[in-house]
Amino acid sequence: MKRLIIQLTIVGIMFILSIRMANAAMPTPMKNTYIHDFANVLSSSMKEELNHYSEQLDKGTGAEIMVVTVDNINGEEPKMYATKMIRSWGIGDAKKNNGVLILATFGQGDGNNDVVIAVGQGLEGALPDGKLGRILDSAFYPNARAGDIDKAFKATYTEVFQTVAQEYNWDGEMPKNTDDNEEMPTWMIILIAIIVLVIYTFISNGRGGGPRSGRRGGFPGGFPGGFGGGGSRGGGFGGFGGGSSAGGGASRKF
Repeated sequence: MKRLIIQLTIVGIMFILSIRMANAAMPTPMKNTYIHDFANVLSSSMKEELNHYSEQLDKGTGAEIMVVTVDNINGEEPKMYATKMIRSWGIGDAKKNNGVLILATFGQGDGNNDVVIAVGQGLEGALPDGKLGRILDSAFYPNARAGDIDKAFKATYTEVFQTVAQEYNWDGEMPKNTDDNEEMPTWMIILIAIIVLVIYTFISNGRGGGPRSGRRGGFPGGFPGGFGGGGSRGGGFGGFGGGSSAGGGASRKF
């Protein structure tokens, strides 16, 4: 009997130590930011941009979108690790549980790194596992495999952000999809401009000397899309809201 008690005590101590080691292995969140680039893979401008949008969304809806990069997750299952991080960090509102975590590892090597989108219960309806998987397949994976990590996170973040904003009927400042500025190469825009100018000149000179249109200068309607990313880059937020997660999310290897 005494031997059994000793064995149970040892098992209990080992269990407690394993929990403490697992908690200690999880990074501590930095203050006043929604972007935690522990793996140092994102550019400063991208971190500032994503942090700005997360801050605005938090102020407008109470929902928090966090981006975290790490070297590894200590061999843990990716979705479970992300769920534990949402709970440990308290991402999202404590009552609404409306936090989103975009987590990626970069220490396992190509094809073995993990990316996860985990959500709190309050957003599982708007961001079900299937939709999150499709976002990772279409937005994150191809860009990450091409070596453009900034674009991978921006495209993924934009999809998630727009869905959350729509869920709350929030019409604040929206991030633009990274493809918006790359739909048409510069040389093609110049070529189209020349063609339009030639056609416009030909019509203006007219074959019949008819009256000219009163519209002058420029191209009707202008070119679609815009260039550059405006807006000031805000800083910080008041702290984590204490949200939790029931395990909703999706993960992929890249």
